[in-house]
Amino acid sequence: MKKILLAVVAVIAMCACSGEREYLNYRGLSMGMSAKSLADSLQQQGLALDTAHSTETSFVLADTIARNFVVTVYHQNDTITDILENYSATYNDSTSNLWQAKHDELEKEFGWPNMGKHGDLHKEATFESKKGTVILTLLNTYSPTVSARYSTSTTKD
Repeated sequence: MKKILLAVVAVIAMCACSGEREYLNYRGLSMGMSAKSLADSLQQQGLALDTAHSTETSFVLADTIARNFVVTVYHQNDTITDILENYSATYNDSTSNLWQAKHDELEKEFGWPNMGKHGDLHKEATFESKKGTVILTLLNTYSPTVSARYSTSTTKD
């Protein structure tokens, strides 16, 4: 009887573990961790918490020197929903080069993206996996920016 009970418990444990959700990694940190822990870890990596722009549903962190790099961690009840990186520059070549470097990095991890827009001034690439979605956007307009939105929502099953 004990052997049957142990076998049932083992099967239940294996089912529970196999159904566990995998999350995207952001800068080596799992998006499955609490939003507060992720914000604390990003502060340890050199970003400063911007308390003036943080809200009860988002933490805003920025580089302390030029403030041209901002990370916003969106959450619901301390569970991460999205992370938005924004890079701003003073000239278009720097953002184009940054977009290409991020594109190549994400392509190695996720494969070829869905390219919604592909022009000189506006590019958008969507990388999808079972772990989540990353949308990389280049806007080379009056104020050139590159943004990357890491989302825990998935479209692939």
